[in-house]
Amino acid sequence: MNPAVVTAIVAGALVVVLALGMFIYGLVLKNGSTIYPNVYVAGINVGGMGRQEAIDAVSASVAASYSSATLDVRLPDRTLSFNPEQTNVALDADEAIDEALAYGRSGNPFSALTSYLNCRKTEHYIDLQTMLNLDTEYIRNLIDQVAAEVEQSLQPSTVDYDEEKGALTVHVGYPDRTLDADSLYDAVYNAFMNSDFSPMTWAYREVPCEPVDLKPYYDEYCIEVQDAAYDEETHTISEEVVGFGFDLEAASQKLATASAGSDVVIQLEDIEPEVTKEALEHEMFGVEIYSVSSEYVYNPNRTENLRLACEAINGTILNPGEVFSFNGIVGERTSAKGYLPATVYVTGGASAEELGGGVCQVASTIYLATLYMDLEQVHREPHMYAVSYVPYGMDATVYWGSIDYQFKNTLETPIKIQANTDDGKVNITFWGAEELDFKVEMSYNILETYPWTEVEEVDETKPVGYREVAETPYTGYKVVTYKAIYDLDGNQISKDLEATSVYKKRDKKYIVGPAEEVPEEPEEPLDPMDPEDPLDPWDPLDPNQWP
Repeated sequence: MNPAVVTAIVAGALVVVLALGMFIYGLVLKNGSTIYPNVYVAGINVGGMGRQEAIDAVSASVAASYSSATLDVRLPDRTLSFNPEQTNVALDADEAIDEALAYGRSGNPFSALTSYLNCRKTEHYIDLQTMLNLDTEYIRNLIDQVAAEVEQSLQPSTVDYDEEKGALTVHVGYPDRTLDADSLYDAVYNAFMNSDFSPMTWAYREVPCEPVDLKPYYDEYCIEVQDAAYDEETHTISEEVVGFGFDLEAASQKLATASAGSDVVIQLEDIEPEVTKEALEHEMFGVEIYSVSSEYVYNPNRTENLRLACEAINGTILNPGEVFSFNGIVGERTSAKGYLPATVYVTGGASAEELGGGVCQVASTIYLATLYMDLEQVHREPHMYAVSYVPYGMDATVYWGSIDYQFKNTLETPIKIQANTDDGKVNITFWGAEELDFKVEMSYNILETYPWTEVEEVDETKPVGYREVAETPYTGYKVVTYKAIYDLDGNQISKDLEATSVYKKRDKKYIVGPAEEVPEEPEEPLDPMDPEDPLDPWDPLDPNQWP
């Protein structure tokens, strides 16, 4: 016989045998006395049980649950409870188990086998609608009643501001709210069908009202708190501003969690700044870095000029790296500013009265302080003559339009100059954030001395014998100054030549009148016998002329 034919016959026979086996197995299942796997009745898996065993298991479970358990449905604002007395729940266990036994066995043996295989993979719940005694009308009426109560039309929120109390009140609106009664009823019914009495959480269908944006109210009614701050460009510390308002973020969070229909009161109050001007000034300029005073003899005009110059400088702030210019800060000394005529030294060394005379003492006192602070000297010139109010070599002269005194702030923090006149002294104090971590000692040596002499200048307009001092004298000097720097333990760090200063001498000058005229004596006639007379030819010493 042809092998292919034999193979076909064998394959066909196997198919027939397999089909027959499946038919027989399906027939056995169809006529079986146990329930298919994973079949549930009232929440109980009765798969694999016989009829009576299943009845007993379901009856016990139902007796324990339906007779005592309460189904709670937790809504957002209330809880619905369905207890056995209200629902009159009861189950015909015999009928339910018969339905479970019959599941999957309808139809031919092949469909019975297919249903069995499906049950092994998938759970199946017996519909107890015809077997469960349940007061569905009570359940439906209770759900409908609650649905009517919670139904709410959309109401927007409103805002009121009580200016007298400084309070903002938000009347929280209501959302558009409904309860899906049909879906909730189905969920409750299914819970009873499956004997599942675990608490159920159910939400409303809501369309929320437009949330209130508090930002516009914050902008309208609140005053922003402002800390005091230092402006490096203007060298000023701004005043702090006490705020008035509320915490926008916290108020918005409070409003977001407020319940519908409630009132949220937002109290506005003063908000103190963290940094005040006084505190910042103390932080930046609360430490006295160095202070020095120079004495002056009271002269009304000169004293007023000193006061005005100190007033112009007082409060000056220098950032690190900035240069102080005396002329730049004080400006031109004019009568409009109140400056008065006082003595200055002009070209040639003479004394003259000019507006602002004497302000060099302020510049010199500042220079002296900056030496002890080891600040960089940008431009300094000594006076024409030595002065007495600061040590030799530690003065600085200024003259509007030609001579300026300048130094640079070489510290790491801003410094502030306090300048004033008081009790016959020019007082200069530098303030900053911290004390110096070194000490300075200044010294000077006089290398040369130029003594003055007395000179006279005749004034023909004065009377004979007139004599008056026109210029007081000054001794001239050549002076060198030295700066020694020490650490705070007294160890010398450095000692350097600071400056060489040359002061001119000025002679004591007198103005005198013309000399007194002496009258001439009359001439006597010549004696021809006088040997002294050059016209006499006779010479007693000439022997040729002897008689």
